[in-house]
Amino acid sequence: MCARPSTNQNEEEIIFHTMYRQLSHYCFFLSQNKWDGEELVQESLKKALISYGDPGSWNVTLLKKIAYHAWIDTKRRKTAEIEHIVKEKPEQESHYEEIEALVTKLLSFMTVKQCMVFLLKDVFQYQINEIAENCGMSDTAVKAMLNRARKQIQNMKEEEALVSADEIPYENTAESFVQVVVYVIKANDPAKLMELIPEIFMSGYPAHKLRHQTYRPSSYALSMAA
Repeated sequence: MCARPSTNQNEEEIIFHTMYRQLSHYCFFLSQNKWDGEELVQESLKKALISYGDPGSWNVTLLKKIAYHAWIDTKRRKTAEIEHIVKEKPEQESHYEEIEALVTKLLSFMTVKQCMVFLLKDVFQYQINEIAENCGMSDTAVKAMLNRARKQIQNMKEEEALVSADEIPYENTAESFVQVVVYVIKANDPAKLMELIPEIFMSGYPAHKLRHQTYRPSSYALSMAA
């Protein structure tokens, strides 16, 4: 016959479950969140086990004290993380302001079409044939436009003259084009840029949905042009 559990063991289990229930209520009260509360319970039990060993020596007051200090540590850590993010944000915004200034400068040395082809090929890593298909051009024409854009970038710091107004057939879209470029660089997603293709290259021409390459940061080529 199997021996019955001792009365002392049953009492210890009851005491532990009672402490666990009271600790859970306290942790949920501190966190005001089920998931954070459950994590706090586990963290408190872990600390109690490491510091005091046998649960038989625990009591509710001790567990609540451990939970309180664990929660304070968690709040301090989250506050530090938020402060770090806030501190970095001005630097990130400054980075995007630099991109906006750079794209504006690019548009003073090349047409919107050339800039679009450069962005699609060198920034977002589309293939020549994909760009040609979406922009209603031949592969040869895309290559020629890309070469002109790259040449303008190479000579940009030395050249002083701006392209003439008639070389920018859609100059009214230039300002919005810059804003779209900054947006897609931030999102690392050229979808909004692709939406401008019909307006820039051909009226009413539908742009195909392309697969976005993500193996290189989207601002890489722009940083090289700076």
